[in-house]
Parts: sequence; structure tokens; C-alpha cells
Amino acid sequence: MKNKWKVTIHGKEHEISFKPGFIKGKRYVDGAATAIKNTNWYIRLFDDVFEIDGQTLHLTAVGAKVDLAVDGVYVNSKKPYTPFKTVPSWANILSGLLLISGMFLSGLTGMMVGVIAGMLLIVHSISPKAHNPMPACIALSVIGFALQIALFIMALTL
Repeated sequence: MKNKWKVTIHGKEHEISFKPGFIKGKRYVDGAATAIKNTNWYIRLFDDVFEIDGQTLHLTAVGAKVDLAVDGVYVNSKKPYTPFKTVPSWANILSGLLLISGMFLSGLTGMMVGVIAGMLLIVHSISPKAHNPMPACIALSVIGFALQIALFIMALTL
């Protein structure tokens, strides 16, 4: 299992793992399971805070990337932990519109374009590097809608 970590806290080794699920995943700490609910409908997204022996740990996920932060540093990537921003409501609305417009304009292919563009939009909207992600997210949405319209026109001409 790639989502498994062994961490030493106050001289005692603990095994922490994450098992993904369809709606809820499970965090295992030394064999004890705790359910973790996604905070977004479109992609796996959560920042689960928990304590072991007085030490605060963060189990985070964005899409398929799951990592554990101990002492303010991610175990896998060795980068400093930065808290997630919450997904803005406009990002959820644009993602939903991309999904629905793709389904109605060009069927399954357009819906897949909407899903991919929506996931990129949400990931970019919570990025700690982006101070004002709205312009880039609107550009992603326009590109997604343009691709869906192009697929629709291609379907009409065939």
C-alpha cells in the first residue's frame, strides 16, 4: 500500500495508513480505523487533523496525491505543510456547469472534458501558491467550454 507511513513520536513507532473509498476513506492509526469524508464532490480533497501522543499530524489528499505531515513537513514530498484553503463556491459552480454542459453538448466525451477541466479548476483554486486564483480558473473554464462546443460542432458536421 503506497499510502502507508511509519512515524516515530516521542520514541514510539506508529503505523499510519489510508485506504481510499468511494465516498469515505479510512485512516488507520496502529490498526484503529477512523472514517474520513471528502470535502468536495468532484475530487478527493481533505485535510484530516489528528493527534498521537500530543503530536498533531495532518493527513491530506488532493486527488490521488495523499501525504502525511508530521512536525510541519510532509513525509513523502519533504515539503513544508501549508493548510488548504476551502474550495470557493464559484469554483464548485463552474465545475458543475462544465460537467453538465459537457453532458448536454457532446455526451460522454464532453462530460469527460468537463470532469478534467473541473478537477483542474478546483485544484488550482485551493493552491497555496495562487493569491487570486479566479482569473486562471475562469480561463480554464473558458477553455473547457470551448472544447465542449468544438466537440458539439464536430458531432453536427459528421
